Amino acid sequence: MSHRLTLVVALVLSSAAIPVVAQEACLPFENGDGHSPVITARVNGQGPFEFVLDTASSATTLDASTITRLALTPDAASEQAQGMGGEFSVRLFQVAEINTGPISLYEVTVPEVPAPTLDSHEIVGLGGIDLLAGRLTVWRPSASCVGIVPSGQLPGGEGWVEISVDWIQPWKVMLPVQIDGVSGWALLDTGAQKTVMNQPFAEALDLTASSGRVREGGQITGLDGRPLPLFEAEVVKAAIGPWTWSMASVNIGDLPVFSRLGDPTRPLMILGMDWLAGRPFAVDYGTQKVWLGTERQHPLAHPDADPAEVR
Repeated sequence: MSHRLTLVVALVLSSAAIPVVAQEACLPFENGDGHSPVITARVNGQGPFEFVLDTASSATTLDASTITRLALTPDAASEQAQGMGGEFSVRLFQVAEINTGPISLYEVTVPEVPAPTLDSHEIVGLGGIDLLAGRLTVWRPSASCVGIVPSGQLPGGEGWVEISVDWIQPWKVMLPVQIDGVSGWALLDTGAQKTVMNQPFAEALDLTASSGRVREGGQITGLDGRPLPLFEAEVVKAAIGPWTWSMASVNIGDLPVFSRLGDPTRPLMILGMDWLAGRPFAVDYGTQKVWLGTERQHPLAHPDADPAEVR
C-alpha cells in the first residue's frame, strides 16, 4: 500500500512515538562537515550510530545498510517523502527502541532514506523532530549541547529574545528575516549546511544574472539523489530578531521544497548551518515558542569546500 504525505525538506513523516526524557539534561553533539550537528544513538541496543540532528525532518531515518545490519522488520506500507529535489518513495521499518543522550523512543516507525555524506562522520541517518517532540530544546553551541527541558519553561541563562514565528509544523518553523531592506521567511534547518533563498527573494534583492552580483555556486544534492544547480551572491546586511550578518554569502536556487513552505511566490529561504553556526537558540515544541540568543559564540564560517551532498 502506498500513501502520500505533504512533507518538507529532508523528510516529513508522522510518528506516534513519545519521547521519554529526564527532568533536565544535555543531548551532546559534535560539529561535522559544514558545522552539521552530529549526535550518537543506539538502535535496538546496537551501535552507537551517528546521525545529523535535523530540525527540518519530522522523523528519525536510517539508511539501507544500517537497516540490513539491524535486521529490522519492514512495515507493510510505503510512504511518499519530500526532498529538496522533489518527491520520492520510502520504505518503512519497525524499531523497538532508539536511545540518544537523555532521550528514548519506543516502538518507532523509521523510513529508509539515504544518509547525508560527511567526511567527518559515518552518518547513518537523520535525527528528526520526533526525538525532541513536546519539549523545550535549548541549542548551546559553546557547550556542544542541546538542553532538554520540560515544555512551558524559559531557556536558562540571560540574553534570550523571544521572536514571533510562522509555525507551519514542528519541522517547518519559519523565522522572520530581513535582508538589505527586503522582508522574508527563513526555515530553521540544522540539517542543511548551506543557506539558500528562492528566486522571488533573489529578484526582490536584484540578485539576478543581469545584475552582475551573482555567480555559479555549484549544486546541492538532496536525500532524493537529485542534484540541483545553485548560484551564489553576497548580501550587505541580514537580520533575524537580534541576530545580524554583514557581507554574508547566500546561495540561490529554484528548489521544489520551497513550494512546501507556504506561498512560493513570497521571499523564502532555508537557514542552514553556514549562517546558524555558533548561534544559540531555543525552540519549545510544546508551546510553539522560539527564542534567539543575543550573543554569538563562534564566528560565521564560510567553508571553502562545496560539499557533494548537503542533506
